[in-house]
Amino acid sequence: PLYWGIAADGSVVICDEREIVKGGCGKSYAPFPVGCMFHSEGGLKSFEHPMNRLKAMPRVDSEGVMCGATFKVDTFTKINSMPRVGSATNWAATWDDAAA
Repeated sequence: PLYWGIAADGSVVICDEREIVKGGCGKSYAPFPVGCMFHSEGGLKSFEHPMNRLKAMPRVDSEGVMCGATFKVDTFTKINSMPRVGSATNWAATWDDAAA
């Protein structure tokens, strides 16, 4: 499994070795969310629901101290995307003609 966290300098750390992430990030480390990817420009994204935003849910340790977050797909918030526009061209016919 992957782990991730925020280092003291504010950088994101992602690694498959738990102890490295734990040592560099302290209590801010957590298992990397299943079904997600991280992009330096777009942040955390869901593979399973790419058009929905992810919502951070606070994670609390046994002492009641907030120590990170888990992420859930927010089914009510959609990411803006380019509108789909129809086309008068039938591309399938073009490929069928080229194959003949």
